[in-house]
Amino acid sequence: MARCPSEPRRNLAHEIASKMRRGIISGTFKPGEALAEPALAGRFGVSRAPVREAMIELERAGLVQFEITGRTRVRMLEEKDVVEIVEARIALESMGARLAAVRWTDEDTRWIERSITAQQKAASGVKFSALDIAMHEYIMNRGGNDRLFTLWQFVRWQFEMALTHIHSLQETQAPDLRCFSVTGHRKVLKALVERQPEMAAKVMSRHIKDSIEWYPGKRRGPSRQSRARIALPCKTRGHAVPVNVLNPFSQ
Repeated sequence: MARCPSEPRRNLAHEIASKMRRGIISGTFKPGEALAEPALAGRFGVSRAPVREAMIELERAGLVQFEITGRTRVRMLEEKDVVEIVEARIALESMGARLAAVRWTDEDTRWIERSITAQQKAASGVKFSALDIAMHEYIMNRGGNDRLFTLWQFVRWQFEMALTHIHSLQETQAPDLRCFSVTGHRKVLKALVERQPEMAAKVMSRHIKDSIEWYPGKRRGPSRQSRARIALPCKTRGHAVPVNVLNPFSQ
């Protein structure tokens, strides 16, 4: 059977979109930076057509925005954007945790425990964010609701972009932020291990809701209540942990 002529271009566009997505999340492409098709085509050694298709994919993922002038820029996250992302996460992930608690196994517990260990050793905010989101993705997938998982995936890159953005702007408070996240993950795991659906949903919701207080745009910063919830000691320094799609906490 003859191959569809447009298939290679679609694959190439997706490959470019994947590379640019990582570049945007890691900060290689800065917030607000203009993305010119000719320059990107030269950078990736392709024609402008697959670059244009990649931009459309990234725009749908919420990572770039098209201006009325015709320019394309990396999306800049304002406090309103971060608040909306957090609200979406609470709605989706509290349900995901509730469903996952019913299906939770010992193998799932070991996966999350290894993930948390890798989070503690992550050498950068980018790696930590990737591990963080991978853990949340695992829990969502364990919920077993394909449609809920699809909705979560639709906005997951905005989640990771926001999280990395927060980490990069909170350099002076990075150890506290890491400790906050790891402690929250342990609490979520505890509720899942105990197979308490409503508690898992409540703990997940609280963990995500508290994260907004670390956003640098907030004038007050993290509240005393949020800091008080960091009850467990956690290491924030260690060797770099390479992030792998199939096993994100492999060393």
